Amino acid sequence: MLLQRQRQIALGWALVVALLAATTTIAAAQQATTLQLVQQNNSGISGTATFTPSGGGLTVDLKVTGAGAGPQPAHIHEGTCTQLNPTPQFTLAPVTSGASTTTLQTTLQSLAATPHAIHMHKSADELSVYVACADINPSTLPRTGEADSATGLLFGAVGLSLAGLGLLLRRRRSAKPLGTI
Repeated sequence: MLLQRQRQIALGWALVVALLAATTTIAAAQQATTLQLVQQNNSGISGTATFTPSGGGLTVDLKVTGAGAGPQPAHIHEGTCTQLNPTPQFTLAPVTSGASTTTLQTTLQSLAATPHAIHMHKSADELSVYVACADINPSTLPRTGEADSATGLLFGAVGLSLAGLGLLLRRRRSAKPLGTI
């Protein structure tokens, strides 16, 4: 009876650890990354660009202060805030009343593989005037995945060890003749 209880406890802990590992991995995959939009051309406009993985895509939320009612176009360009390809790679929803939300069919890792920048323009009539910008490159992104991956691997290894212990105890219990404890 004691051995059966030990086996149940070991299997229970194995399940708990496995669930924690899965939750850690899922949370890491769904973690949002926020970059600071800095003013350009003395516009007085600044804010944040938040990138959140969503259903195989990437949701980009812009929140700015100092902008008018809008709409003000926003794009993701290849290059950097100081040197960019003028042809946008991705068009974002225009910033209206200081906010914009767009879902793109890409990943942040894909954007960060080569230099990209998110630019906000003064108006649809003045696309050549940039009012806010944030560089999207590996040096500006937090290194969140590495720690979470190591934690997930650790929890996975502990979970497998506990599951193995449970199976060992079960095998040991079933190998004993009936009537023994």
